[in-house]
Amino acid sequence: MRVKKFEAKSMKDALRMVKAELGPDAVILGARENKRSFGLAGESSYEITAAVSESTLQKKRFVESRLKDDDREKFRTAGASAQKRMIEKMVDRRLLGQRQEQQERDAKVSAVRAQSLSSRPRAITAISYIDIQDDAPVQPVYARRAAHPEPRVRARESQGGLETVRPAKPLQSPPTDVRNRIRSLAREALEAGRPVEMARNVAATSVTSATAKSQTADTQEIDSLRGEIQRLQGLLEGFQKVPQTFQGASHPGAEFGLGYDFSRSYQKLIETGVNNELAAEILSRASQEIDVMNAKKPSIVEAWVAKWFLQNISICARPLSGKVHVFTGPMGGGKTSQLVKTAAQLVIRDKKRIAVVSTDTTKVGAVDQLKIYCQILNVPFAVVRDKADWQWLEPQLQNVDHILVDSPGLALTAVDEIQRLRSLMPPTDSASVHLCLSSAMKEQDALEAVRRFRIVQPTDLVFTAIDMSVQHGVIATVQLRSGLPLHSFGLGPRVPEDFEVATKERVLDLLFKLSSLRK
Repeated sequence: MRVKKFEAKSMKDALRMVKAELGPDAVILGARENKRSFGLAGESSYEITAAVSESTLQKKRFVESRLKDDDREKFRTAGASAQKRMIEKMVDRRLLGQRQEQQERDAKVSAVRAQSLSSRPRAITAISYIDIQDDAPVQPVYARRAAHPEPRVRARESQGGLETVRPAKPLQSPPTDVRNRIRSLAREALEAGRPVEMARNVAATSVTSATAKSQTADTQEIDSLRGEIQRLQGLLEGFQKVPQTFQGASHPGAEFGLGYDFSRSYQKLIETGVNNELAAEILSRASQEIDVMNAKKPSIVEAWVAKWFLQNISICARPLSGKVHVFTGPMGGGKTSQLVKTAAQLVIRDKKRIAVVSTDTTKVGAVDQLKIYCQILNVPFAVVRDKADWQWLEPQLQNVDHILVDSPGLALTAVDEIQRLRSLMPPTDSASVHLCLSSAMKEQDALEAVRRFRIVQPTDLVFTAIDMSVQHGVIATVQLRSGLPLHSFGLGPRVPEDFEVATKERVLDLLFKLSSLRK
C-alpha cells in the first residue's frame, strides 16, 4: 500500500495533487489546515494524507505510459470518473490481448504435439510369415481361424501312450511353387528364431536369479524399515522433551500464534522498532477483524495497521496551554534545546510574553547557555537553587503568559537525587511537566526512565533527536505502554526551526518512512 502526504494552498489544489499522483481510487486518510511561518501573517496551507493500493497505482502508471504527451495531460486533468473508465478500458484490453496470445501459444503447442504423435512408427502386426499373402489384404490369424475352423480329432498313439491332435481329413498337398516358398520362409524363420530362443533361455535364468535376489532384497528392506522406524521413534521422544519455546517458529510471529498471512506485516513492524509483543497484539486483533480472503492481501493488512495507529496513538489536545511548563528527563534527553525551541514558538509565532527559569546549576555552562538564548529572544531569565527562591520569584512573574522551567538531568537512582528534583519543582499543581526522551534510546531504557520520573507526575512525552534515529518505533511503543500523550518532537539541532508539534499523522510518517524528516 502506498501512503503519501500532499500540501497545497487550498483544499482543491491538494485534492487535485492526490488525483494526479495516486489516481481516482485514492483513499483520503486525513486532512488538516496548518500554519507554516513565524511571521506576523502566517500563510495557511492544507495537508492531505492519502493512500492507494500498489495494484491500482500500477494500473494508472500503465495507462499513462501508453499515452502520448498531449493525451497524458488530458488524462491527468480529466475527472475522476473519466480517469477510472479509461483505466478500466485500457487494462481490460491489455488483459484480453494477453489471453489471446496465451491461447495462440497453447494452440501451437497442441499442433506440435499432435504432429510428433503422428510421426511415430506404426506397430508391427502379429501375423506370421506363412499367413502373409502377396495380393490379398492382410487378415489377422485369429480372425481367419475363427472364420474357417478346422475339424480335429483326438487319437492315441500306440507307443508311449501319448495323446496327439491331428486334422480329421488329410490336408491336400500344396503346389510346388508354394512348397518352395514355404520352405524358404521356414528356413528364414528358423535362422531368425535361434537368437530369440537363446535370449529366452537367458531371460528365464535371469528371472530365476532375480526372483531369489528380490526375495533377499525384500527381507533386507523390511529390516531396514524396522530400524528406520525405531530411529524415528527415538527422535520423536527426544523432540517431545524439548521446551515448547524451541518447537517452532516457521515464520515471523509464529511464536505469538500469528498466521503466515500476517508474518510480513509483523516483520515490518519489528524493523521499524515496534516492540515484539505490541506488534503481535496489533496483528492478533487484525486477524480477528479481517476476513480470511482479505488477510492474504498485504496492502489491506498494512492499511488496517496504519488505521489502528491513527486511532490509538494519543496526542496532546492543547500542547502549549497552561502557564508553567517544566522540561525534565534524564541526561542527554534534549531538555534545554526543546525548551528554547518552544520559547521561540511562543514568542515569534504566538506573540506571547514568557519567562525562562533554570534549575540546573550542576551542569557546566547550562545557565550561561540559557541566558544567551533569552537575550536573543528578549525575555526575562532567572535561576532557582531551592524552594525558597520560588517564593520570591512567583510575585515577579505575575504578568507573563508562560513560564518555561529547565530542570537538571538526573538518573534518579539515589534518594538524594529524588529529593533534590522534588525541591526544585514549581510550587503549583497546574504545571505541565514534559518528560524529554531521545528517540535514539533503547526501548527498555526509555520505559525505565518513564517509571523513574513518575515521581514528578509527567503530563506528556517529548521525543528529541529524531534525526539521529533510524527506527522510530520506540515512540509508539513508549507512548502506548506508558499512556502519556505525545507533546512535540525535536527534529535536529537548529533553533528554532527543528521543532514540531506532535500529530498522529507524523507518528505514522516516522514509523513507515512516508516522507522526509523535515517539511
